[in-house]
Amino acid sequence: MNDKTEKTEVAKEVPAGDVKEITLPSSGQVATVRKGKGKDMRIAARHVNPAQDPIGYAMALAAQLTEIDGKPVLPEDLDDMDMDDVGAIMGALPGKSLPQGMLSSS
Repeated sequence: MNDKTEKTEVAKEVPAGDVKEITLPSSGQVATVRKGKGKDMRIAARHVNPAQDPIGYAMALAAQLTEIDGKPVLPEDLDDMDMDDVGAIMGALPGKSLPQGMLSSS
């Protein structure tokens, strides 16, 4: 495999089971996306109304559940990231956590 192929392998399950570890394809940074709770959805909805801005809500939720290189992520951080990296994070979110139709299921 070449370097690009190795970097695009995402959503590797970590033994803890409640956390997915992802190597972001563009930056090569390591992101961990934890399994969310209802309170995470509520916190994200405080920042962005899911009915009015489903993408903004999804980004707020992704930020709530994600750390990159062990540091918390803000929605504004995701705004400035390469789309491939954001897509990898969004793809690692628990299936039913995003507004209906936001991402196709794999």
